[in-house]
Amino acid sequence: MNVRLDTRGECPIERQLRAGRFHTPEEVVARALETLAGDESAQPEATKRRQAVQDMLDFAGKHRFTLQEGIPVLQEASR
Repeated sequence: MNVRLDTRGECPIERQLRAGRFHTPEEVVARALETLAGDESAQPEATKRRQAVQDMLDFAGKHRFTLQEGIPVLQEASR
């Protein structure tokens, strides 16, 4: 497969090569694709964490939990 890059795509690759982090442009692109794939697989975990936090806030609000004397959890979370 051949891919043509404009200067916005070439410059980051050239910087990585000059820095000695990679030996070929193909290595740079392969690492970028691996990172992108990893970011995509991490998204469901981030969604689960956000939902868990929301569930905890809902539970704390329902049961009137506080973090410190007189400071409701929901008030603290909005700071």
